[in-house]
Amino acid sequence: MTTIGTLFASDITRKIEEVIKVDQVDGDVLRSEIDEYIVTDAIQRHYVDILERYQEASRKPTEGVAIWISGFFGSGKSSFAKNLGLAIENREVVGVKAADRFAQRVRDNRLKVVLKTINEKIPTHAVIFDVSTDRGIRSGNQMLTEIMYRLFLESLGYARDLDLAELEIDLESQGRLKEFEETYLKTRGQAWNAEKSMLAFAINRASAALHAMEPTTYPAPDTWARTRSKADITPGLFARRVVELMERRKPGHSLLFVVDEVGQFVARDIQKMLDLQAIVQQLGVRGRGKHWIAVTSQEKLNELVSGLDDNRIELARLMDRFPMDLQVHLEPSDISEVTSRRVLAKNAGAETTLGKLFDDHRGRFAQATKLSADITLPELTRQRFVDLYPLLPYQIDLIIQIVSGLRTQGGASKHVGGANRTIIKLAQQLLINPATQIASRPVGSLVTLDEVYDLVEGNIASEVRAKISSVKDRVPNAPLAQSVAKVICLLQFVKSVHRSAENIAAALHPSVDGDSQLAAVKEALEALEKALVIRVGDDGYRIPTPAEDDWEQMRAGIDPNRAAENKLILEALTKLWGTGPTFSLSDIKPFKAGLMVDGKEAMKGDVTFHMKVAGDAAESPQLIAEARTRSQTETASVFWVITLTQEIRRELREAYRSAQMVERRGRTASTVDESNLLVEEKARLNRHTDTLRGYIKAASLAGSAFFRGNDRSPDDRTSDVAKAASKIMENILPDVYARFDEAAAKKTDLMKGTDALLTAENLNGLPPVFSALGLLRDEGGRITFKTDVAPLSEVMGQIEQRANYGDPAPGRFLEDKFQQAPFGWDFDAIRLFTLCLLRAGVIEGLSRGQSIETATSVQAKEVFSNNMLFRGATFRPKKGVDFEEIVNAAENYRLTFGQEIPELNAPKVAAEIRTAVERCEDNVSGVLGTMRTAGLPGRDLIERAADQMKAVRRGSDERAILDFNAAHTAIKEALQRAGELDKALDVGTLAMLAKAREVSGKLWPVLREEADLSDEMRTKGDLLSDFLERETFYRELHRIEEAAASLQGDYDRRYAEALNARVAAYTDALERLSKLPEWAKISPAQQDVLAEPLRRCADRNYNNQTIHHLRSEREACEGRLRTVVTKIHELLEGERLATVRVADFFQGGIETEEQLDQTLAGLRDEVARLIGAGKKVFATWGA
Repeated sequence: MTTIGTLFASDITRKIEEVIKVDQVDGDVLRSEIDEYIVTDAIQRHYVDILERYQEASRKPTEGVAIWISGFFGSGKSSFAKNLGLAIENREVVGVKAADRFAQRVRDNRLKVVLKTINEKIPTHAVIFDVSTDRGIRSGNQMLTEIMYRLFLESLGYARDLDLAELEIDLESQGRLKEFEETYLKTRGQAWNAEKSMLAFAINRASAALHAMEPTTYPAPDTWARTRSKADITPGLFARRVVELMERRKPGHSLLFVVDEVGQFVARDIQKMLDLQAIVQQLGVRGRGKHWIAVTSQEKLNELVSGLDDNRIELARLMDRFPMDLQVHLEPSDISEVTSRRVLAKNAGAETTLGKLFDDHRGRFAQATKLSADITLPELTRQRFVDLYPLLPYQIDLIIQIVSGLRTQGGASKHVGGANRTIIKLAQQLLINPATQIASRPVGSLVTLDEVYDLVEGNIASEVRAKISSVKDRVPNAPLAQSVAKVICLLQFVKSVHRSAENIAAALHPSVDGDSQLAAVKEALEALEKALVIRVGDDGYRIPTPAEDDWEQMRAGIDPNRAAENKLILEALTKLWGTGPTFSLSDIKPFKAGLMVDGKEAMKGDVTFHMKVAGDAAESPQLIAEARTRSQTETASVFWVITLTQEIRRELREAYRSAQMVERRGRTASTVDESNLLVEEKARLNRHTDTLRGYIKAASLAGSAFFRGNDRSPDDRTSDVAKAASKIMENILPDVYARFDEAAAKKTDLMKGTDALLTAENLNGLPPVFSALGLLRDEGGRITFKTDVAPLSEVMGQIEQRANYGDPAPGRFLEDKFQQAPFGWDFDAIRLFTLCLLRAGVIEGLSRGQSIETATSVQAKEVFSNNMLFRGATFRPKKGVDFEEIVNAAENYRLTFGQEIPELNAPKVAAEIRTAVERCEDNVSGVLGTMRTAGLPGRDLIERAADQMKAVRRGSDERAILDFNAAHTAIKEALQRAGELDKALDVGTLAMLAKAREVSGKLWPVLREEADLSDEMRTKGDLLSDFLERETFYRELHRIEEAAASLQGDYDRRYAEALNARVAAYTDALERLSKLPEWAKISPAQQDVLAEPLRRCADRNYNNQTIHHLRSEREACEGRLRTVVTKIHELLEGERLATVRVADFFQGGIETEEQLDQTLAGLRDEVARLIGAGKKVFATWGA
């Protein structure tokens, strides 16, 4: 069997460094790095461009001295920059010059010549370092100017500390540095150069040496240490010092800074970016082509600058400081070529074997390994297959994105440094690592993405690793389950590739001649999803986090009851109903379809569609029979039966679960993870809701609809529920609104008719609408209204019917009555017909206590020109007072007031009515005033009766009797209501209601948002709001009081807890403050001032606002205590106090022990420096 390991031209087991470190100085490592370096044609061109510019600058001074080298992590940018610095400086590497070693790796003679010329004619001193890890970096807020200056000083032999270096520079300029070193050796017994890096002691020891040298200038050993001026550095001073010190210690040399990971260092920090701009500018201006800087970044310069979202002109100038021909970007194609040549280069026999293998299986193989993505992936060609086998061309791109993603997991910046495996090292390890051992497999086998997971597993979050490790036990019956989980995990770092079943199968394709894994992958996906190992979202499959696991377990425990299902069905049908299906009768008035689902009204309309939901196919026939029967008795409605399917039930369950999770966790989400899950669950809710709506739509269109016993079910051509309802409306409206044509006229014509009738002196010349509707007749040359035939007789009949019961007909009643079936008349038609009756003299009206007896009166014009006044006005038949009316008035008086009128004549009866009305009117007015003042509901009935009582009291004897007969029932009901209210609404009750309204309006909205509020309290809160809006609220006073008291008690308890917590926290803070040793060292007056913010909040009576405010005050306690402690130290220590923000040292993140050591060393150096300066150091993490 021919194995893959026999195909390669070089030893695949040789050592390859994990990560290139620019500050690595070990000779053997440097030799290996240069000798292994692959210079592609593209890389070669970049080197030529840079070196020719570098050479040209020595002849033609220029300010364009900055090189920007960019590329993704693992692209080789650090190697590019490091080899550039080594080759130009031409330091010796294990007995051979670096430039000579580098020249052996290139094929371009032009590059070799220009490099040799530079080495001979432009001697260069190189300062090479990684700004993300070098020990010279004390904290994340240091400027690049200071870092470069410290390392430059160190490279020339000066102290790295700026104060000590400044001392050395001054002494050197005076020619006394050697004297100082000898004095130091004499006084300390140790060499200065050996001890000057010990910052905690070096300053004081240097001060003692200066005292020994010049006791007159420095009279005490600590004189210099105490009186020295603090050294500082700016980009301008830095550039001047570079010129000065290079002339001193490296005369005739140029200077090249190589700074790795600058992009990471300046990312999203405008000040650091401006600092870089100033450095480059000053080096160019001062050095005139002799002082260069090369920096690396994972982003191109224009991407980094544009990402700052700042339009400052200095940032635009930064772009100009890095000339375009000195901006190098290493593409993924470069690393593919480097990988193929450095690790995967094949011998001659292998190329033939692999070429034939590809040709034999090209079509099937290409199809099985094809990935869908949002970007164009490298094409699978014969040559690429041979060059990269056993990897596939696109796998290099995937691995690049996976490695980059691993470095930024957990929300870190894409600039975070680290030591993940490089692409080249990963390619080698795939072949030889014991976990994969692909080199030992037969030719034809392929690298699968789950094997990449096995090599980078250590960089995966531990909880994800544990979950994937458990797959074999949790999903035992799906052989590919664990491999599928691994691929999903890695593809989550590749945003451009879809995590679909097809792509996962392609990523797991085992061999060139192998069968597709799609069926097995789908089986594994289904099993993994059921086991909650993976979840599916809009972006495809993924591995859930622990927070997502908890979320899913809670979600899986939620199931809807029938009421919850009905609510979701109602919502889905309401959405499908839209704004309401309509159809216009006679092209005049649109009629709207109302919707009622299982007895619950979802939308009002002119024709009600009763949607009946059958739980399953077995229940459907019975519901259909019942619907047909009901449609025969409820002849103005449509009955429509739909049947639930298994798909609908599944989506009901999933939609309900999502809705419940959003409701339950929406109030408590406090972390970023929970907020993200909430957003995702809302998206899932929308997805399930949309799917549910689609299934219910299909079920509705397949359902059975009946009208008056006839089948009106949607036909097969209908694809929309609302359109199906409109089609049914078209067929049934003429039957439902059989009398619509009696008032069928356009709205504008009806309004013109009303306006004309209010002003016309006679009925001649009225607009055509009167003739069109048949409202007029000619009686011997005299035009009159047809009050005895429809439509006017219908309106008159309703007014008379109401009057017979002692209740005048309000305009709103007439509107409601005649808009119903079988009429369906427009409001303007009803108003016009009523005005016709008034103009005909057969009715009269009442509005706001004033009678309306003629159609041309001012009162009539006001009422019939204002919709609300018309609806509020009342109408009754116009009659004269005969003995029968007087008898009726006496009887109605007895029924209303409970007394007899002894004498039946008009004056006597009218007088008794007025007296009784006047006697009651004050009480009604008082109750009405109380209700208005207290803002209580149910005033309409009493206000209308009050107007009628006023009309009775003010009218003539005849009008008093007629008005009373028409309104006695309404007056009696109003008096009864007013009496009940008067009895109920005492001072205490009004106070209780005011309190209840305050609880409902102010406290209940706060309580409703409390996550742990009980269902009982939620019910009481909703009931209280409902009670306070009812007209008959006075019958629920006890329940209102009880609900308000319960809610008030719950709020008071929570308020007390929040207040107690605040008081306890600040009392404890004050106690801790008083126990600090420093507390006793400040004066009582200072103590009072500093402790005041804490003492205020420890007072139970201070600034007690809402529960939320008290809680926020509590949370602020520790921060306020820290502020007080800091101020104490400032008072006591004055200028001695120094604060170190520990967070500044960890801004780039920590991924390796090496980075941890370097960061802690930087922190220690900073603290030591401050101690050496006589400071007392306090550490804080944040601000």
